[in-house]
Amino acid sequence: MSIKFIDVKEAVLKKGKHYMTSDYKTRNKRNHNGIDLIGENRTTDDVIAIEDGEVITSKYSQTAGYYVEIKHQNNYISRYLHLKKGSLKVKVGDIVTKGTILGYMGNTGNSNGAHLHFAIYDNKRVFQDPLPYLLGTKILTNDPFKEFVSNVEASFQTKVDGIPDFETLDKTITVSARINRKHPVVKHLQKYLAYLGYTEVGPVDGIAGPKFTQAIKHFQTDNNCVVDGILTKKNKTWQTLLKLL
Repeated sequence: MSIKFIDVKEAVLKKGKHYMTSDYKTRNKRNHNGIDLIGENRTTDDVIAIEDGEVITSKYSQTAGYYVEIKHQNNYISRYLHLKKGSLKVKVGDIVTKGTILGYMGNTGNSNGAHLHFAIYDNKRVFQDPLPYLLGTKILTNDPFKEFVSNVEASFQTKVDGIPDFETLDKTITVSARINRKHPVVKHLQKYLAYLGYTEVGPVDGIAGPKFTQAIKHFQTDNNCVVDGILTKKNKTWQTLLKLL
């Protein structure tokens, strides 16, 4: 494929410029379990952790070259392959934070030119398309609030980064048993309310019925909002859910 610029939300290259030279599963019609990345103008760069986690691999293999694997909070694993010899900055057992330098992009192992092969697999060691994680539409943490915000952002087709802001708030809609009762955001609201302890919300079925109204009223009472069972910006329920007050 031709080189493609990716406007990432979650970086794995320190300078922040990511260009994809091979995408997921389609390189030369062969199984390709990650994506290949280079910097702007085919430059190399420091490779950084996409998210907090624990280093479970930091070594050399004939195929992967020098590489690092990080286990994240949701037990998914991110992989960083073909790093430069002598550049590894972390060892097995290290706890790293998002943005930690892991090593430098290289050409070790089964590689034809300096690049980063970036891959993700789930808790059953099944490879996943890593692009949504770079774009921020999928996350590697079990932070229920961040997951809730990301889902709300996706429902309203705003930027998806899991960080609430007033742009997200402006996109919110009125939700009640009568208005937008089957909007896609309802399912995410039900799941988050249940996490907060409002179990009366009932099953996560995507329908804002009487149980949903009861849970919203309980939430509103606990958080000094207008108690009417309706989500609007005006009654501050959305602001409170998004922690923007």
